[in-house]
Amino acid sequence: MQNQTLEYQSCIQSSEKVSWRLDELLPRDTELDFSRRFLSDALTGTEAIGFLNAEERLLLNQIRSNSYAHLFLFLEEYAVALASQRAGLELHGNAIHMRALLRFTEEELKHQQLFSRYTGAFARGFKVAPALLDNQVEVARAIMAKSHLGVLIFNLHLELMTQQHYLETVRSNKTETLDPLFCNMLKHHWLEEAQHTRLDFLEAQKILEQQPETLEAALAEYSELLQALRGTLVAQLALDLQTLEKAVGRTFTDAEREELHASQERSYVWGFIGMGMKAPLFLSRLRALSPVAEQHVLALAPTYYCD
Repeated sequence: MQNQTLEYQSCIQSSEKVSWRLDELLPRDTELDFSRRFLSDALTGTEAIGFLNAEERLLLNQIRSNSYAHLFLFLEEYAVALASQRAGLELHGNAIHMRALLRFTEEELKHQQLFSRYTGAFARGFKVAPALLDNQVEVARAIMAKSHLGVLIFNLHLELMTQQHYLETVRSNKTETLDPLFCNMLKHHWLEEAQHTRLDFLEAQKILEQQPETLEAALAEYSELLQALRGTLVAQLALDLQTLEKAVGRTFTDAEREELHASQERSYVWGFIGMGMKAPLFLSRLRALSPVAEQHVLALAPTYYCD
């Protein structure tokens, strides 16, 4: 327990070092530069869509980038609930553990405000009103109906996915010129999520030390949550295509719509699920929890891999 408490204290210290202020990162009056692509093509897959012209591919990239930001706002609804519930379990218990988890909660709320501010700026500047999912509270409640261990593993996946996105498509990207404001937002989001992954791991360890028999059910829940996430991504994709048709001012043929849907579903699923499952740190964290957990993900991963 003493070693674990030192880890929680380290998370607090690291969080304080990388902490950022919302108004400095993304001021309220921010105007976006719509002459640029925001997300890497590795995450949007727009450049390979041959029937779209260059301007239409740019519009789709921007629509996908806005949906990307919104999906984090959307998904962090449950992350706030998870962190706050875990903190509540430490009431009158370990104050350092509770402080680390409350800081986690506050940062997740800040991330929601960051992405809300970004999507607000996007809506002000884009040529049409973007369509976005609005059932995040319902989805959060459904996720939180699962066990804490299952949700912690799912959350660890998503948080380490943000690291893969930043490292592979921004920091190591030498071929694309992306909007620096969007890249900076992804960087700062990841810097704080890096501390959250450590806390997710520590909290999962805590549960497994007390209830090792719960692992199998938690892994089944993780698989169910990935399937539910896929459904959420497909639902947002349908809205993206509606927004794109309005933005380009034409209706796609059935064949074009089918090609768009198939290519964009592949990129959505790969970006949010496949990349998270292959993240080296995710696999090593699972291995440290239990080799059974890592083997479960490795067996499931081919369902979502498309590279």
